Amino acid sequence: MRGPLAIIAGAGDFPPRLAELAAASGRPVFIAALDGAADPSAFGQADLCSYRLGQLGRLLEELRRREIADLVLIGSLPRPSFAGLRPEASTLKYLPHFARAFRGGDDHLLRGVVAFFEGQGFTVHGPADIGPEMTAPPGPLGRKSASPSQRELMTRGFELLAALSPFDVGQAAIIADHRVVAIEAAEGTDAMIRRVGDMIASGRLKIAKGDGVLVKAPKDGQDLRVDMPAIGPQTLRQVAAAGLSGIGLRAGRVLVGDAAELARLADKAGLFIEGVAMAGDKA
Repeated sequence: MRGPLAIIAGAGDFPPRLAELAAASGRPVFIAALDGAADPSAFGQADLCSYRLGQLGRLLEELRRREIADLVLIGSLPRPSFAGLRPEASTLKYLPHFARAFRGGDDHLLRGVVAFFEGQGFTVHGPADIGPEMTAPPGPLGRKSASPSQRELMTRGFELLAALSPFDVGQAAIIADHRVVAIEAAEGTDAMIRRVGDMIASGRLKIAKGDGVLVKAPKDGQDLRVDMPAIGPQTLRQVAAAGLSGIGLRAGRVLVGDAAELARLADKAGLFIEGVAMAGDKA
């Protein structure tokens, strides 16, 4: 896999980081920045064009003109409405496929996106395939490690998320005092943490010092090429503000972006961030 790579970029720090790593490996990189999500200025002097979702046909034409066969989709993007796509003429013929993809949850929609690009002859890679150093490594990221009791909480949290996988809910939970305190739903990880922080601040929830762990992991069977869980500095700040003790991540299956920077912030906040390899995970 040494030919040109297209990065279809949404919002956040992960797309520019991946572009940097891919370019450093010596391969040509083309950025397709999704309008209203990606920040073109974050990519510096990279080869970049911006596209609306309704300009899919134009994007495909450009990828073929450049003889690009490999692509990766990365970055956050609010789920669009099918009616709001505003397709150009070159995109109209693809609408039946996406009409079917929109008839389901986020997982169904993302699988439909992958199937579409594969059906057009492209190979869809996951961020970890291009930049494995962007994922959580096994063990602690910073100086602080989880205690045995905190590791028990993490294991319980991972078991919970695995059990919830068939329901296509969130990818994170907070475990404290040997019980489930919160499960991520449609509000997202950071909002879930703030909700717990509000309960602690109001006295409705009491968490002892050294207790309270955020766990994050993909659902069983989740397509990590297009839906890999992620944390960043904002997540860490929310965990610290809520008074939790640390973060447990499935090693190799959660994006952390710049692991060294995240470790530095964790050390400064006095938190642990630890990657956990589970039975059945590929090395």
